Amino acid sequence: MIYLIITTCINNHFGIKNAEQRKQEYVTAITESLRHLPSEIKPVIVENNGISNETYLEHFQHNNSQVPIIYTTNNHRGLTNKGMIELLDIKDVINHYAIKDNDMIIKLTGRYTVTSSLFFNTVLQHPEIDAFIKFYNVCTKQYYINDSIMGLYAVRASLLRYWSHLTINYHLSAEVAFAYHVRLHTENIYEVQQLDLDCIFAEDGVKLKV
Repeated sequence: MIYLIITTCINNHFGIKNAEQRKQEYVTAITESLRHLPSEIKPVIVENNGISNETYLEHFQHNNSQVPIIYTTNNHRGLTNKGMIELLDIKDVINHYAIKDNDMIIKLTGRYTVTSSLFFNTVLQHPEIDAFIKFYNVCTKQYYINDSIMGLYAVRASLLRYWSHLTINYHLSAEVAFAYHVRLHTENIYEVQQLDLDCIFAEDGVKLKV
């Protein structure tokens, strides 16, 4: 089974805080990204503010069905790194759906837009691979062996289930921690060259196509 987990945070603690702008980014990006998602892949949205009332994230459709959403409270845990919160959100989805260790999880940052089905099709076409990652430093805009794009990647569920969020503190960033973690625990990696992903960085609003 292949899952697409779309991570969201309506009330963010990190980066630019503009609720209306954030809403428009989510609505636009998720709608377009789902348009490129093959029917074989199951999408799930996760939001981490523990909101029990209906939100604007509950109206997305894929394959003629509403995309399910899971609410967590991880954004209220006082963690100092949003990568840690995101990992805990993904683990909650894994536990909720009893996702098997060998299942594939594609992770997408909800405000980022997938502009083609290229990455999804690559995952579908290579069931023997354990991790699909673009190793890249977004600051230097160059390949780097131990840095990664976390806006869109795919890995076996086991690589996320057994990754402690606390280890992120031992690295310069979650992206560096993730690259080290994956390289340590599997050699079966597909190094992606092109994601066809439009990124909007929360810290400063800078846009980047990767």
